[in-house]
Amino acid sequence: MKLKCPECESQSIKNEGDSILSCKDCDLIFDSGPKWTSYNPESIIESIPQEQNINSKTIMKWQKETRTGNLASKSILLASDEIERIAFDLKVDNSIKESALEIFSSSSKSGLVRGRSSEKVAAASIYTACRMENVPRTLDEVADKTRLNRNELSRLHRLIARKLKLKINITNTVNLLPRFSDKLKLNRDTEIYAQDIINTVENSDYRQGISPAALLGAALYLSCKKNKVRRSQLEIAKAVGTSEVTLRNRAKEITTLL
Repeated sequence: MKLKCPECESQSIKNEGDSILSCKDCDLIFDSGPKWTSYNPESIIESIPQEQNINSKTIMKWQKETRTGNLASKSILLASDEIERIAFDLKVDNSIKESALEIFSSSSKSGLVRGRSSEKVAAASIYTACRMENVPRTLDEVADKTRLNRNELSRLHRLIARKLKLKINITNTVNLLPRFSDKLKLNRDTEIYAQDIINTVENSDYRQGISPAALLGAALYLSCKKNKVRRSQLEIAKAVGTSEVTLRNRAKEITTLL
């Protein structure tokens, strides 16, 4: 029995490989399995809230690249779904999603996806996009939304940045402060004093080698002590994504520096 397009019922079907077919008449891409799954940019856009959807031009570009064989078809579809999901959970805007899609595309063309999970490379792509755009999201925040731990995510991020020769900005810890201060329900005075601590540390030689999460946690802990705000080391460490031991050690070192 000759296959028909599930959209326009045309029999002009092209085999794209990897069990993916396309219709020569309406350009629809669909799976050749028993249960067809259509890939239609218009339906995707309609199903996603307007403020969350990816630019339609980006989707059309990806569909074209998939159809012409420039990208592994299954990888591209898996990555697109994963980036959309993570971006929604992290509450980042469309520019980050589009940047992550481009990073994944370049990674795929460079051979970085070969032998690796598409979802994991997609997760690293969105973290890399956040770093490039100075969007304050930590390794732990991204890792919590994915199947990677923070070390895997960090390694993949560094590999992508090195292979693609990307310019990665140094994380500005002060930009992270308001979100975690709000998460811990700290008052404005406590936040301001923590910001002063961070600025002092970042303007010193000590800043090299200390992670943003460790610096943020230590600054918040010291500020809470200074302002007599009751927050345990465990509470703060969990909030910023570091360990109690690391928080204590960094706090002692920063106290000496101050």
